Amino acid sequence: MSDDPRPPTLTPPAAERAERLLLPLKSLYLDPNNFRFIDHVDYVDVKEADQFNEDVQRRTRAFILGHRAENVSQLIESFKENGWLDVEPIHVRRASGDRYLVVEGNRRVSTLKHMQAQYEGSTGQLGKLSPALFEAIPCVIYEEQDKMHHMIIMGLHHISGKRQWPPINQAKLMRSLRDEHKQDPNKICAMLGVSRREFNLSVRTLALCEAYQKSDYGEQFRSEQFNILREVLKAPDIRTWLGWEDWAERATNTEHLSQLFSWISREQASDEDDDEDPQSVGNSRTLDPAITTGGQIRDLAKIILDSAAVSALNRTRSLSSASLVSELLLINAGNDAVATLRYGVTNVKRLSTKLNARQSDEVQEQILVLQGLLAKRRGGEAPQQLTAPWPAYTEVSRKHLTSLHIERHRGLKNLVLEQPGRINLIVGNNNAGKTSFLEAVSLLIHQSDPRGLFETLRRRARWDVLTDMEWLKPELPCPAMISGRFGDPPQDEVSVHLSVTDDPDDPETNRAGFLGVLEIEAKFGNKHQRSTSDLVVGTAPRTTLVGEQRWICPTLFHSPFSASDPTTLQRANEQAVKLGIKDRVLQFLRDFLDVDLKSVELVRDHRFTVTHAQRVPSPDLSSFGDGLQRAFQIGLLFGGAEGGVLLIDELENALHTSLLIDFTKLIQQLAVEFNVQVFITTHSKETVDAFLFNEYRIEDVVAYRLERDGETTLARRHQGSSLIQAVRAVDLDIRWSK
Repeated sequence: MSDDPRPPTLTPPAAERAERLLLPLKSLYLDPNNFRFIDHVDYVDVKEADQFNEDVQRRTRAFILGHRAENVSQLIESFKENGWLDVEPIHVRRASGDRYLVVEGNRRVSTLKHMQAQYEGSTGQLGKLSPALFEAIPCVIYEEQDKMHHMIIMGLHHISGKRQWPPINQAKLMRSLRDEHKQDPNKICAMLGVSRREFNLSVRTLALCEAYQKSDYGEQFRSEQFNILREVLKAPDIRTWLGWEDWAERATNTEHLSQLFSWISREQASDEDDDEDPQSVGNSRTLDPAITTGGQIRDLAKIILDSAAVSALNRTRSLSSASLVSELLLINAGNDAVATLRYGVTNVKRLSTKLNARQSDEVQEQILVLQGLLAKRRGGEAPQQLTAPWPAYTEVSRKHLTSLHIERHRGLKNLVLEQPGRINLIVGNNNAGKTSFLEAVSLLIHQSDPRGLFETLRRRARWDVLTDMEWLKPELPCPAMISGRFGDPPQDEVSVHLSVTDDPDDPETNRAGFLGVLEIEAKFGNKHQRSTSDLVVGTAPRTTLVGEQRWICPTLFHSPFSASDPTTLQRANEQAVKLGIKDRVLQFLRDFLDVDLKSVELVRDHRFTVTHAQRVPSPDLSSFGDGLQRAFQIGLLFGGAEGGVLLIDELENALHTSLLIDFTKLIQQLAVEFNVQVFITTHSKETVDAFLFNEYRIEDVVAYRLERDGETTLARRHQGSSLIQAVRAVDLDIRWSK
């Protein structure tokens, strides 16, 4: 919190008055007004005359220790393991007689008193902590009797020091110094080593917290909400909306203030809402807070001056829904983009005579992009795009890949995969080429459709690679040669060959911005396909197709490191609904992950929302755990891959090991019922073992270990039925066994 990198120290007069000595633990009394727990719901200010009262001391110790000493459990273990480390003595103030009030070290003293009581009652062990310590605690006595000095010492340790209090406790100490001890804010900042901005924000946030506590929602206040309200006062637009006055530390627009407090609080459903939900008749239904994090406050600041968005937030209690209706958000985003563009154009114009060739080419590329956008806005012709999936060859609709030869693809060379099964597990060391293997299968199945290649690049880069052709061209995995068989007869042989040439097919092609041509030659039996895609700066690839446009079979790829294509998920969702797969997947999620999950529906913008028994209104699927999201998406993809091939990269990623047995069984059941061949990469022995021991069709499981042998990659095959015997006998780990 301090702007000064130097650690604060005691002033020389105070240091001179310090006296070091050893005191018995029974002489040390806890400070009942310590700012460590001043935010506790049961805290009351204790007068100085009552500080040493036995009940007061017992309550203070309970505040610090927590239920069953859970607040100091780690400190107890440290004392037992290390004993007393005389790194810093206990700071005390002499009271009267042999009584001393702890200024700094209340937590350690409380813990020692707790351990002493358990030790003497034969209910606890001390470990390496010597019982002699209870009679000789290292202390530093400050003769200073001034309470303000006491507070400064605490502030140095717990505001600008290493062991910081929660922000609300820090704010209360700073305000106490200002209001009760009449100290100038600048002097307080200097004494504590904090900035004036931090001081002002802290005490103003404290005032907003107290306004919340006095409101209709006050009983819901928790000290953790201090940080949420702190973000409120950091946002200029929200301060304007509240009519916030810094000098008075209050909001003048009480209606807006009440709305803000309702958004961060639980709210009773209105009668109108209850009427819409027959299940809530006769019951009191509670809505969860619409805003629970500081990040959501920052999102709120973007729409708070848009009355339509605020109305939507009041109506739906959903910040995402409110953002969708906010015209202001779109206008501001557009204004920011145009302002950035204007600033960039101004600078380019100023530096135009000094731009090098590469920079000039980049300017030309951006001009082409803008011209394309304007042409589209005017209704002009847009670059040709491939959209719908190609149909599959009917001859292989019920067959699977029976062999694979990757002559060359990225780091894979001369890899031969014999007799793959229905479930194929691909393991190997890091950089063995497991993901590249899945990509090669995808390219083979897509035949001459360049979208299969572009999608693999998008997954790797995690952005829309088609917007930057200069980046795209050197990333193309060309040349690549892949072949295999779907079925047994020779006529089921398939192949694909990818290459890049520098010259266009058409000599009349305008070479301005021209980078090259991606060529894909594909073959299935005696059927040939070919595609050429011109790579031109500033435009999407222009693709020309020759031959029958078909895939070998339906295929989908799922990776934990890149979001699935929204359109692909939409199609898979539609097919999964028709086939009954979605209901199967939802039941699995209810059985093993979230019993309160009712349904998951696709809404606009390719988003999924969840109907949930405990969360109202319907939250976005992205607000749930990564494991639930991934299990749901993989399940859906079986709908889109019916009769084809499903490729899953690192299945175990985001999935808890306790789920693997049941989830792998579901994968196998769906693969059998909907005739899907599955290729799965994994780093996890638990994943391999799950497929072996889930007690479902072990004969369908095959595992391959990829190994480098010079420039060649070997694929060592293990049939599931023999592999399970080896695992049972010697706990074989195929990831490392040759």
